[in-house]
Amino acid sequence: MKKNKLFAPFLMLLAGAVVSIAAFCFHYSMGEMLPILLFVLIFFYLAGNFIQKKVTAFMDQILEEEAKEGEVIEKDIAGEGEEYMESKNAENGAEENI
Repeated sequence: MKKNKLFAPFLMLLAGAVVSIAAFCFHYSMGEMLPILLFVLIFFYLAGNFIQKKVTAFMDQILEEEAKEGEVIEKDIAGEGEEYMESKNAENGAEENI
């Protein structure tokens, strides 16, 4: 789960690197480039946080559903095992009476 916490900073830094390289290639001055870079970093950090929270909530929902399905399956198997043991005990009891 710690990998999920790194999504927003990674997205922010990747966007910052792309904007910095593009600004350098287009010969922006430092005074023009820094406000644009600051805006891009803030925007992509907020967008990354939003996406990160949605993905985490979605993953938690999937894990809860899998846990519920696992409990139901375990109960069904346990029920079948008890029925099997009861039938075996009944057979053994019938054999002892013979």
